[in-house]
Amino acid sequence: MTPHGTQQAPRLALNRASQFFDEPNEYRILRLVRDAKVISRTEIARLCRLSKPTVSDIVNRFLANGFLERIGESESTKRGGRKRELLRFNPTAGYVIGVDVHRGETRVAIADLNADIIVSKAFSYKVRSSPEAVLKQTSDAIDVLLSGNRTYLDRCVGIGIGLPGLVDHHSGILKVADTLRGWNGLDLRKFFQKKFGVPVYVDNDVKARTLAEFLFGCGGGSADQVFLWIGAGIGVGIIIDGKLHRGITESAGEIGYNELRFGSAGKQLFPILYNGQRDYGDILSHSEIIERYLARAKHKSDATIESLIDDAERGEKLANRLMDEIGLLVSIICINLINTLNPQLLVIGGKLVEVGSGEALLQRVRRRVREDLLSVPAEAVRLVASQVKEKEGVVLGAVGFVLYDLFKPARQNFELQNISRFNSQH
Repeated sequence: MTPHGTQQAPRLALNRASQFFDEPNEYRILRLVRDAKVISRTEIARLCRLSKPTVSDIVNRFLANGFLERIGESESTKRGGRKRELLRFNPTAGYVIGVDVHRGETRVAIADLNADIIVSKAFSYKVRSSPEAVLKQTSDAIDVLLSGNRTYLDRCVGIGIGLPGLVDHHSGILKVADTLRGWNGLDLRKFFQKKFGVPVYVDNDVKARTLAEFLFGCGGGSADQVFLWIGAGIGVGIIIDGKLHRGITESAGEIGYNELRFGSAGKQLFPILYNGQRDYGDILSHSEIIERYLARAKHKSDATIESLIDDAERGEKLANRLMDEIGLLVSIICINLINTLNPQLLVIGGKLVEVGSGEALLQRVRRRVREDLLSVPAEAVRLVASQVKEKEGVVLGAVGFVLYDLFKPARQNFELQNISRFNSQH
């Protein structure tokens, strides 16, 4: 019997990954074929600077285990050259399970090796539920998805989990989580590995969103970037040289705990938004923004981030004044991030930039950032809204945890540049 409780099924994709993904050249070739979409062995040898026998040996193994597939032949060259066998990556050679756990709700999904989500399921739970009960509900939800196709589990290469708090990603243990009470010290990796018998990757939810943006959103091509998320709180994810930066205690980017220390200037700068809040996570949380809005909007009994932005875009004065204050505060954060980390790209994520055109906040932030005294880094950085939907960010990033480790993306840019040139010629 397997840990999942069924008869032993061949771990096809998992065995393939462990058997064939053990040399740098194999990672490089598989990445190249995946990113080039369609390519020949000759082009692989040229772009990877490998001998044709080496390439053929690796390609033949990938064809045998299903990671690559033949799709035909190229046309003969004008000089009468031989037709070339064309190859492409097979994304259904394996599957990944992604899990997004947050306060009161969990979402699970199954994706292929291109991170395309095939099926997903969400469920709510009582915030007072024990962590054991929530993990049981989560594993049951995964079982429901897996029951739709036996191949999903047979070819599962791993499970990725994103959740709030400080996570030891090496051990898979949640160290501290303010919003998940009773979860401190919980070993999520142990639970899911015992249940499903596949590799399990556990990390912070904002880091998941950051990786989702880097791999599948607007982050491609920028090796140094910062992701600023504003939602139930505020957090930052940092990519340096193509890798997530975590810090010695894995708390890099936890700027929500940075104290405001406005003093008497707080009410002058932010007359609507500031109400004695202690830190950035307090003052910029969605719930606090709406509370401050309703405290001034006497004619309103209810509001949401969506309705606030809609009011601002329709020209309502109070909504625009509040958006000005939010824009100023977010721009201060962005300037500090730009001057400290000097990234190529700064991405803002969350409903504040997802609702409407997304420009209600971005225009305000860009304008203030361009006025910074240290103009060179401010002018060099690209400041954009997230392309990954707020609802999908964590679960897609959780899938990304697995795929990033599986494919080990190159830290050098020459391969991406070569692929770009190759695609432009074909």
